[in-house]
Amino acid sequence: MTFLAPLFLLATLAGAIPVVLHLIHRRQTREVPFPTLRFLKLSVERTRRRRYVDDLALLLTRVGILVLLALGLAGPTLSALRGLLGRGTSTAVAIVWDNSGSMDMIDDGRPRIESARRAVEQVLDSLRDGDSAALLPTNGPIEPGHGRLLRTLDTVRQEVVDLKAFPEKAGLIAKVAEARALLDHAATARRELIVVTDNQAIAWEGREGAAGSSWPTVVVDVHGEPKLNVALRDFQVEAPAPLADVPVTARVDVFNPGAVSRSVHVELLQDGVRAAVSPTLELPPGGSVPHEFRFSWDRPGVHRAEARLVEEDGSALDNHIYFAQVIEQQLNVAIVQQRNDDQGFGSAAFYLERALSLEGAIHLSMWGPAELAREALAGQAVIYLVDMPALEPPVCDRLVEYVRGGGHLFWIMGKQVKGEAYERMNIMARGELLPVPMEDARRPSERPGESWSLADLDREHPALAPLTDPPSLYRSVLVYEVFPQKFEAKSGGRVLIRLDDGSPLLTERPVGAGSVLLLGTGLHVSWTNLPVRPLFLPLMARLTFHLAGVQAEKARCLAGAPMTVPIGKGTSEVEIVRPTGEVVRVRREKEEDPTIRYDETHDAGIYVARPLGPTSRAFAFAVNGDPDESSPEVLPAESLREKLGVGPLVVCRPAEVAETIKHLREGTTLAPWVLACVLALIVVETYLANERGRPVDVPTVDLKREVDEAPAEALQLLETISRPRTS
Repeated sequence: MTFLAPLFLLATLAGAIPVVLHLIHRRQTREVPFPTLRFLKLSVERTRRRRYVDDLALLLTRVGILVLLALGLAGPTLSALRGLLGRGTSTAVAIVWDNSGSMDMIDDGRPRIESARRAVEQVLDSLRDGDSAALLPTNGPIEPGHGRLLRTLDTVRQEVVDLKAFPEKAGLIAKVAEARALLDHAATARRELIVVTDNQAIAWEGREGAAGSSWPTVVVDVHGEPKLNVALRDFQVEAPAPLADVPVTARVDVFNPGAVSRSVHVELLQDGVRAAVSPTLELPPGGSVPHEFRFSWDRPGVHRAEARLVEEDGSALDNHIYFAQVIEQQLNVAIVQQRNDDQGFGSAAFYLERALSLEGAIHLSMWGPAELAREALAGQAVIYLVDMPALEPPVCDRLVEYVRGGGHLFWIMGKQVKGEAYERMNIMARGELLPVPMEDARRPSERPGESWSLADLDREHPALAPLTDPPSLYRSVLVYEVFPQKFEAKSGGRVLIRLDDGSPLLTERPVGAGSVLLLGTGLHVSWTNLPVRPLFLPLMARLTFHLAGVQAEKARCLAGAPMTVPIGKGTSEVEIVRPTGEVVRVRREKEEDPTIRYDETHDAGIYVARPLGPTSRAFAFAVNGDPDESSPEVLPAESLREKLGVGPLVVCRPAEVAETIKHLREGTTLAPWVLACVLALIVVETYLANERGRPVDVPTVDLKREVDEAPAEALQLLETISRPRTS
């Protein structure tokens, strides 16, 4: 309860006036004994008690009239949200604004973000000089004024004008907690939390029953009747290798979140040029339809691909999906082996060299240990180390840096490999050179002719899946000698090929931005017949192309997620070209970090990163909107209490914001009700006053008969009563 004019409360003291007047004019009666009039005495006593009750009721009614009249003039107001707050105190308002991808949806001819903007402007219009406001958007870059209570409301208004929707998922629970913490430290008595959102269910994901506060919370629900919408939710691209003229398959998933069937078309853009258009796609309600585009790149360099919805619909943010690829002139692959007298068929790398001599696709370099120590490793897509003895620590450090920066090491065993020495080498390299621990080589038995056979290839691996059928393609491969590998699932690696006794033959593990692989046998016919089987050539070619194309597959993230750029030694800065064409530079935080992290990926599109240093190889990253933002599911208003926890809560529509804020701050006036009570009491007072003035019925007394029967003292009393009264 508060009062608009509290000074009028002093007028309630007027309620004492009827009491004082009553005490002053109270009638005093002189008692005279008259025994024979005992019945008259009883009647008079009853009348006196009745008049006492009437007088008390009349007195209280008159006091109530004056007190309620004073209260009515004081302007009483009542608001359950506001509590006992005085008028005139400053207000601190924290505004949590949902500007996720779903806020770009068009409702009733207007984007939801515009309805939200008008609602926020109404909140700011309600503030006075001395009040403060903080804007807390759920998405996008953090501007200097975001998240701080500012008394310069013009600055906040400019932030409201500039804010736009971003194709990211909103985390409203976390933002509400941040806003409450901000209000808890505000130096004002009156504090309010305003949440402007379309109440999309995924935006409220998180811990339920979050700790509430005593500060009132107003949720402005801008969700309306959305325009029909179609979303592109996924873009899977497959290519044998990132080379020019190599076929690329792009599969896009088209989703219809509405309750009405849709007919749409999707087009493919290559480097901004329209390259293909799908046939008419019939989308069922709430269903999706895939479509495949097949294309290729005609030249090396950084390329951009985009799938785009042809028709206009309810939201533009989910009508695009991007893919980027850096096309090489040729794949640079190095084979490293120990120099020895074995040449031709006797060389450990002979069959591998023949398998990778693909003119026009792979540029093959044959290195020895000396080149491994001095050549620029970062330019090689894959480095094969064939039958190499354990390496020296400086060379190991170079290889670790190469792998963490995005390179791929492929170890192939041989007669110069010692399991114990390799284990020591890997320990010195912090376990980042080999995928799993290994032991010394062994054979199935000492008897000649004994061997293992291949039992299984990883059917989920993109490079191996096409080679798993028919099984005879790999089951005819025999292995005569192998280095056992101690594979554990918790290591983060995977087994690509297993022998018939269940032991791993080929393993892989990611390290940094690259990977390490180990083939537990040699590629000489004395170790296995794999090099002379039909499986060998496609196996090595597909593995090489897959490893070379890993960067293109991994360089994709959702809007708002950090982007990691691998860098080489001597590089501490990266130049990033954003989708808008803006160029920014980012430095790595620590000198030993093999990557640079870039967090400002709020806009969907293609980001190109170029390390500024000895290695100038460009990296392209595709950033796409969160596919969940196309979900039409809305959180019911009654469920907000569970999400926001205890505390005063009001849910309103954008058109009701001004009235809700007014009610929140000024409360509901009780003056009309108080004055109505005054009028009712005046009527009661009039009735009681009239009742008091009516004559009182008393018994009739026959004085002559009483006198005849009365003694002398009664006659004296009668004479006294009969004597005329003087004023």
